[in-house]
This record gives sequence, structure tokens and C-alpha cells, in this order.
Amino acid sequence: MKKLLVTLFSAMLFTSSAIAWEKAAGISLSLAGIDTTVKDDVDSNGTTDTTKDISNTVGIPSIFIEGSNTFGNSGVITVGIDYIPMSAEFDSRSTTQESSKAKGSGDSPQTSGTNKGTVDVDGHMTIYVQPGRMINDDTSVFITLGYVKADVETDVQSISSTNKVVSDDLEGTKLGIGIKKGLGSNFVKFEYAQTDYDPISVTTSNNTKVTGDIDNNAATLSFGRSF
Repeated sequence: MKKLLVTLFSAMLFTSSAIAWEKAAGISLSLAGIDTTVKDDVDSNGTTDTTKDISNTVGIPSIFIEGSNTFGNSGVITVGIDYIPMSAEFDSRSTTQESSKAKGSGDSPQTSGTNKGTVDVDGHMTIYVQPGRMINDDTSVFITLGYVKADVETDVQSISSTNKVVSDDLEGTKLGIGIKKGLGSNFVKFEYAQTDYDPISVTTSNNTKVTGDIDNNAATLSFGRSF
């Protein structure tokens, strides 16, 4: 699906010189509910030892550029790029527990503390295609198909091992539905969408594997201007 979306975007926006695309740019504000399922595999043997669901609500601003065109009697299609020009902490978790790693055979567990983990996302970009239908002269409804890519830094702090920081790529797919209202050269869009990110994982120095599966449900209000 990711390769298909990139191919559609390139073909529609850049190879169709005979078609006059209406270009636009604008800003968006999303209220996102970020849900993460965190799984711990204490000895990395493939068995899940603990599972925790975490929810976090954040406001996320972004900027976008897009091109639109009509087809048939009432069809309309938009392709574009949305970019978050800032870093965002998608998730943070902490769990207080006692370490079971004793120093000697006669020792009992003495160390207690807090395991912590954060996921910071930077360079979040969405390439999207929005096929839609005009319901009157200046209003259309549409669906969103998107491919998402970002840089992610995961920081895991464990009471029984040294801290582990891992940088990686975060990818996902976006599905949504929305409505667009034209206001002369300006327009406003409202969209509800779900983004399913690929799981990310970190293995600490004491061989504990932590895996996070992130889902993003967002309501987005956008303001744009055609040029």
C-alpha cells in the first residue's frame, strides 16, 4: 500500500502536464489520541511477560501543500504532503518495580526503582491522496489514503541495566474521511483519520526487549489558500 500511494502521488502531481492542477497551501491543527500497546519480553526469548496499554491526547500543528483537480461530472481528487515542523513526544511510560537480579546466591532482591520509556518523533511527514465527490458548487466530501514516515528516538531507562537510546524510522498508513468547504480563494477542511504505525522495539543491555505498537486517532481542522 505504501509503494502504491507514493506511485499515485508522483503520477498525479508531477507527470500530468496536460492537466491544470489547482495548487494550495495551508496549516492544520490536529487533536490526536495516541494509543500504544507496550509489551515487555524480559529475556528476549519471544515470550511476552507484561503488556500495558497507554493513551495520550496531544494537539499537533502541521503545514501542508497540495494539488487538486476535478474529473467527470462531480469527482475531485487531491494529492499532497503534510509536515509537522517540530518534535513531539508521542508517548511516555513509567513502571515502578523491584529488580530480581541479585548480586549473590544468598542475596534477595534489594533494588527497586522506576523503569521509564519515551518516544520522541521528529520530521513527521504524510503523503496523501484524497479522492472525493462534490456535493454542491463549493463543498466536497472525501476519503484520505496516506503513507506516513518520521524519525523516532526511543529512550528506555531500566533499573537493572544501563539506559538505551535507539534512533529509527517510523512508518505507517493513514485512513480517513472528511469534508472540504470552499471560501473563494480560501477553504476549510475537517477530517477524522486513523494512522497505524509499524511496531518499534528496543532491547536493553540486560536483554529486555520492549516493543511499542502505536495507533493515532485524530480530528483535524485545516485552513488553506489556493494559488
